[in-house]
Amino acid sequence: MLSDSALKNVHACIASCDELINGRFIFAENLIAKILQNISDSKEIYELIAECMQNFNFDREFNRAKVKLPTKDGYFVMPESKAIVLPLVFCIFVDIRDKKLNFHEFLKNYFTSEDMNEFENFAQTVVVPFKEAIKYCFDLDNQSHSLDAPKVKDQEKNDEKEEDEQKAKPKQYTDTTLSKFMADANIILKQMNDELSLDRKVKQDLKNDLQYLILCMQDCVNKLDIKNLSAYIVALSYMSVKAHSIRFLVADLKQKLGEYYSN
Repeated sequence: MLSDSALKNVHACIASCDELINGRFIFAENLIAKILQNISDSKEIYELIAECMQNFNFDREFNRAKVKLPTKDGYFVMPESKAIVLPLVFCIFVDIRDKKLNFHEFLKNYFTSEDMNEFENFAQTVVVPFKEAIKYCFDLDNQSHSLDAPKVKDQEKNDEKEEDEQKAKPKQYTDTTLSKFMADANIILKQMNDELSLDRKVKQDLKNDLQYLILCMQDCVNKLDIKNLSAYIVALSYMSVKAHSIRFLVADLKQKLGEYYSN
């Protein structure tokens, strides 16, 4: 979990993204510069984007996202992968700030829409996914309480209520939901193990510990042991902080666990 100071820096970047999303074209370049400054101020976001940049080809991804039609207005298609969204939007922001990309022409060529103005379309198409990728990666929905301690007791009450509701569910429904979660978890754990095997940046001791933890988690999956698997997932989220290659997979697994308990 992020420290309070690190969390504040991440939230500051999110707030700047919201300012841009809700702002106007005339102030956009200043707000983009502010977001880039927030990224520089946040060691966690900066390192995340730097990691995503390792095998990222901006020209290829930028050209792939731009769809130009001969007789109709062009449009911009954001990639589905958050690991591509982050460096792509970051590079677009940098090029706009440095005047390498004509922002006005970019909007005119790819963000014309009948439903909203060009800047609003840009904000919804490009900035919102960037903001959501940051929130997703740092699990902000579950970490924000550290900035607002009084909410903890309320959350504990909600957790107890959800636990009681979970116990009251029919066994057949619970078993079906559990089986689906375990199947998803098994796929993600295998992907984690594969990524770690290829990752030369992770220290060998940490890699060994993570792979052993994954082995324990796979054993829980085979036994449908949700209680111990949940505990292992919490441990994994702390141990994997320096294993950037599996960052998104850990986030996916935590999201799947949250979806299981919310059903």
